[in-house]
Amino acid sequence: MVRLNNEQMGSAFWLAVGVVVALYATRYGLGTPSSPGTGLMPFVAGVAMCLFAFIGFVRGTIQKNQGVGWKPLLKDVSWPNSFLVLGALLSYVLLLPYIGFVLCTMLFLGFLFRCVKPMSWGRVVFWSILCTLGSWGLFELLLKVPLPKSMWGI
Repeated sequence: MVRLNNEQMGSAFWLAVGVVVALYATRYGLGTPSSPGTGLMPFVAGVAMCLFAFIGFVRGTIQKNQGVGWKPLLKDVSWPNSFLVLGALLSYVLLLPYIGFVLCTMLFLGFLFRCVKPMSWGRVVFWSILCTLGSWGLFELLLKVPLPKSMWGI
């Protein structure tokens, strides 16, 4: 029986998911380059998943040839950080409709930058503002996607 390492096993899983996504996308019609069909983007996403999974599988095979075997998945997990992130995500979802995208995202990122991956306060503030304004600019200004506003219209 062939023993796969973690990288190979994960890549094999995502390769299978990519194949399923690409195959099911063809049911919606791919269309033509001048008139793309509904299934084109899911098909491209499935093919991209297969490509990246194949690259990961090759990388895992190289690692296996260098002696890297199967490692327990949950051995080195930082459980307190995992629960902090889960709580932060839950808070983000619950607060988003009330305090809006900009403030909620800034607070969420600030919390993650300070508590989960500790940084200095200067870096926390800088990166929280930069990432929030960057994503707000991308979605609100460039792509014209309306983001949730706070109760005060911000």
